[in-house]
Amino acid sequence: MAQEEDGSDLDQVLLMVTTRSKEDYSSWYLDTGCSNHMTGNKDRLVDFNPNVTTSVRFADNSTILANGIGKVMITRKNGETTYMHNVMYVPSMKNNLLSLGQLLEKGFTMAM
Repeated sequence: MAQEEDGSDLDQVLLMVTTRSKEDYSSWYLDTGCSNHMTGNKDRLVDFNPNVTTSVRFADNSTILANGIGKVMITRKNGETTYMHNVMYVPSMKNNLLSLGQLLEKGFTMAM
């Protein structure tokens, strides 16, 4: 739990970290720091293009290789389905990441 230095608990922020020994491809984490959507589950990618490859650099300056790009069908809260486009396939990813920046560029909005 994070809070202001004065000790007031009016604007508390919950910070959460999770570790898993297995891949979890059912959830998508909204990431404010990544510039592209990413998944390690190639089976969920539709219209997969293996010819699009690039290096992905993390905050600790480590890099991994993205081995293609595609789109992923997701189900919205209201039950309707939609596609997330330009999702990179990164075989070593253990979770799915949605890029907040990419969503904002597409006209989505966010409130914190």
